[in-house]
Amino acid sequence: MLTHSTWRWLAGLGVAGAFVAASATPAVADGDPFEVIGQDMLVAPGHTGSAYVFAAPTGSEQPHQFGHTTLDIDFSGISDFAVLEQPGEGWGWACETSAQAVHCETEFAEDDGPWLGIQVTGKDNAAPGQKGQLEYAITSGGRTVKAASTVTVAEGVDLQTDPEASVSGAPGSRVGTPAIVRNGGDTTTHGAVLLVHGDYLYRYAGNFSNCRPTDFMGALCTFDEDLEPGKTYRLSEETPFQLHEDARTGASLLATNVWWTKDDWELVNRDWPQEGEPGSGAKLRLVEQTGAKSLTPQTDTDSMNNWTEISVNVTGDNPADLSATGATASGKKGEVVQVRPGFTNLGPALLEYQDKPVFRVTVPEGTTAVEVSGECQPYTSGSEWDPWNGKWGEPGAREYACWVSETPKGVDYSYEFGLRIDKVTPDASGAVSLKLAGDPNSKNDSAKIIINPTNAGGGDGGNGDGDGGNGGGDGGSLPITGESTGLIAGIGGLLLAAGVGGYVVARRRRTRFVA
Repeated sequence: MLTHSTWRWLAGLGVAGAFVAASATPAVADGDPFEVIGQDMLVAPGHTGSAYVFAAPTGSEQPHQFGHTTLDIDFSGISDFAVLEQPGEGWGWACETSAQAVHCETEFAEDDGPWLGIQVTGKDNAAPGQKGQLEYAITSGGRTVKAASTVTVAEGVDLQTDPEASVSGAPGSRVGTPAIVRNGGDTTTHGAVLLVHGDYLYRYAGNFSNCRPTDFMGALCTFDEDLEPGKTYRLSEETPFQLHEDARTGASLLATNVWWTKDDWELVNRDWPQEGEPGSGAKLRLVEQTGAKSLTPQTDTDSMNNWTEISVNVTGDNPADLSATGATASGKKGEVVQVRPGFTNLGPALLEYQDKPVFRVTVPEGTTAVEVSGECQPYTSGSEWDPWNGKWGEPGAREYACWVSETPKGVDYSYEFGLRIDKVTPDASGAVSLKLAGDPNSKNDSAKIIINPTNAGGGDGGNGDGDGGNGGGDGGSLPITGESTGLIAGIGGLLLAAGVGGYVVARRRRTRFVA
């Protein structure tokens, strides 16, 4: 199972996928304990491109521990047409630049590995088509491994789109998803690529011959039409998506459109996970086109305006009834007792990921939470809920709010707490509460946590003693869904070349269960 910290790392840094996507193929010598990968990049004159260099162990049984590590970058190969921006001292690196080289050093904790973001700016007089190499050498444990990446000067263009859109539909219905693209630059853009991200409950259902289904429940569509400066283009037909029949009425799901130049996408696509087969139907088109073509590579100089966040609002009459589960435990003063409060989704709808503090726990009087589920953080009623910078798993608070992720009908979702008994009080009580908009039954939205109960029933235990069923925090027995694996594989590449487009998807997706 993915821990909360792993998800935050992937979503916030985007490292894993970025290292997979758009990378130069490393040359690994026999016996090398690790490999070095540097990403190729496109830069436009007067504009900055970003990439990563990183190292990964080559052995899986006893992976290399990097410890003290040095990274040397030789940028003499690009000095005629581009400038390597100072990598700086971020992420623990201490770097110094001299002549046409950068030397960085740092110390890694166990199982951590080196990576560094790099920025290259094309000189104003750089000519599209010029290229050169950045050369890397990483030294760790007495071994030095080298690699290189290629920097190419490209023609700068600017694809733009609307930042937000909204669609709606009932569970089980097909919904058309719009997409527009605007050429905001002064240069004709030759073709484009549209990457549409769906959701577990909102999947691409089209059959266009120039679109392939993706691991993101969406589609990858390639267009050959020219986009002329100042013009806006719409799809000849909205991309069809199918809302899952288990989608919850009132839910607001997320889809995104991200536009790329063909050459930017080609970098990312080199090691992108294999997409599905293209459809057999008609071709999806952009409404305007011309016949001119170009062999000059093109890169988007502003990737922050390339994506649309699409709110998919579920209508109909298909709610999710959440039923709180309390817990009981007994012990002596000074002992730490384990409780697992939680909830059960009674359906009929699947509960999607929630970005609000839907589930809360109040610690019983006379006890201290010394062990806290990594999916819970201290919370004060009425305060701002911050699911990304909260102090997850921090002990000592009186009240906690917890992640609530995808939970199908009939699944128990629980959170483990270790409570130290500071004062033995019969029937010392805490509380479990749920607050979900559209829940049809408020009578089962609360339960008690009873420490040292005086009767066999243990007070108001909701659905039982909160032993967690199939849940149990990050140690639950049900695997993450398949699309989350694809998300991990590609999220970094999206962050790298599409700005926050990929980040938005990760922020709204944290799968824990599958039906």
